[in-house]
Formats: sequence, structure tokens, C-alpha cells
Amino acid sequence: MKIVVATRGSPLALWQAREAERLLRAARSDLEVAISIVASTGDRDDRTDLASFGRTGLFTAEIDRAVLQGEADLGVHSLKDMTTTLEAGLALGGVLARGPAEDALLSRDGTKLASLPPGSRVATGSARRTAMLRRARPDLEVVAIRGNVDTRVAKLLRGDVDALVLARAGLERLGLGAKIAETLGPPEFLPAVGQGIVGLTCRASDERTARILAAITDREAWAEAQAERALLKGLRGGCNAPVGSRARAVENGISIRADVLSTDGSRSVVGERSGPIEKAGSIGEELAADLVSRGAAALIEAARAG
Repeated sequence: MKIVVATRGSPLALWQAREAERLLRAARSDLEVAISIVASTGDRDDRTDLASFGRTGLFTAEIDRAVLQGEADLGVHSLKDMTTTLEAGLALGGVLARGPAEDALLSRDGTKLASLPPGSRVATGSARRTAMLRRARPDLEVVAIRGNVDTRVAKLLRGDVDALVLARAGLERLGLGAKIAETLGPPEFLPAVGQGIVGLTCRASDERTARILAAITDREAWAEAQAERALLKGLRGGCNAPVGSRARAVENGISIRADVLSTDGSRSVVGERSGPIEKAGSIGEELAADLVSRGAAALIEAARAG
């Protein structure tokens, strides 16, 4: 039995695809796994600011198209890059165990965020991280950056910027954890929806692949993904909206906290919900409705317009 895995070609994307391959082989000894590399729009244009593309799914659309057209059986993604509403005929078939969800600060000399000199240039490609950095240190200059992890780290080391913020999970998965100057975590820095989770898509009609993916899906990560993605969908925010969220599933319960910010970080709407794990999606929806009632939607629309 053969299964074809579609992925981007970046080092982190390949790590994710190979981890999925390892788990697939462990679950099914009779399975032949082939990895197919697909170039995404985001890979072909690594200079344009993400927000200016005007759409979400920048790093996922071509991979999922290969799945829908039958060129691959499943697509491997960073879940934080995935749209909350998938293309017709496509399904989120599973997720791998969550890695560290937090953001991480890198600086040339190991300086932490609070100790960076005023006016230091801190780079990120995320509207969420930009807003949170501006809230924490309005005296810093937050600048946009594109490219894969290695490219961004190289720009830091050659002095283009004084510090940069990336996902901790990606750094550790690439063996770059020692370069982290500081982990930026809750409550000030809530991660992106799905950060640290690898998402697996398949055709909605493909029962064979769905069964295989169910066998390698992590229960807690699945519940956390459902809660966080339901939250973001309820907020009508894209994958680059100024929204931070962290769900935590423990045994039969789940809790979720969210933070919606203005682009300059001066305003935010924060909320929490908890409940049984089997209602993870509903709990995310309820939190989104609460945040919207307190002004979160206006902050997201203002960020989108700006």
C-alpha cells in the first residue's frame, strides 16, 4: 500500500513531512510512503509582506490542490498556516503531537526583550507578534521579515536586525534551540492558533487515508486544534490576524485563552473558557462570541483595513 505526502521544500516543512512519514510507517508496516515537494506562493515570493497578499492560505493552497487533484494522498502543514475553512472536498484528517507552542526571541548577543536598547530593530513576519511586541516595548522598531528559518537567522547574524521572533517549535525541530535568547509565552505572548501543531489534510472522500491518519493523530493536540480553530473562525480572523490563543487539553478537560489586539498593541480584548474535551470546538466558538461582544471584531477589521 502506497501513500504520497505533499509538502513544501523548506527544512522545517521537510522535518514535518518526515515526522509524519515516521509515524505512518510505525502505524502500518505494510505502508510505502513517498514525499512529494510542492512549491507554494509564499515560497516563490519571499520578499512581499505577508499582509499585502490580501488572502490566507499562502503556504498551503498549492499543497492542498495537489491532494484534491489526486497527485498526493495527504498534505503536511504547519497548522498555524492553514485557513479555518478548507477548500471544498478537503478535510483536516489529523494532527501530530504538539511541540512547544510559545514564541522565541533571538538576538545576536543573547539579550532578552526587556534589555534591548530603545530603538532596537526587532523582526517578525506576523501581525500578532508585531502587536504584542509593540505592547510590550513600544520604544522598539518592529520591522517585517520574510524567508525560512535559516534565512531569517542569517539576517540577524549579519546585523540586518538586532533581534527576531520565531516559533520556538520550529527552532527546536531544526536543532536551533540553543540560539534562543528568551521564550516569550503567556500571558503577554499568546501563540498563533495551532502554533506547534503539524496538520494533515486529505480528501474528504478518502476513507482509507482518513483511517490511517486517525491512527497517528494525537488526542490532546486534536482537541486543542479544534478549540483554537473554532475560535479564529468565529472571530473571522485570518492566519495572520492579530489574534493569540492557547488551548490546553488535560485528560478529559480543555481550557482556552485568547487575546485580540490592535495593530499598535495599545488595545486588546482578552477572554477564557473551559469545559469537557469532547466539546472543544463549541468552547472555542463560545469564547469567540464573547470576545466579539466586547469589541474584538472591530480590532480585527481595523487591522485588516490598515
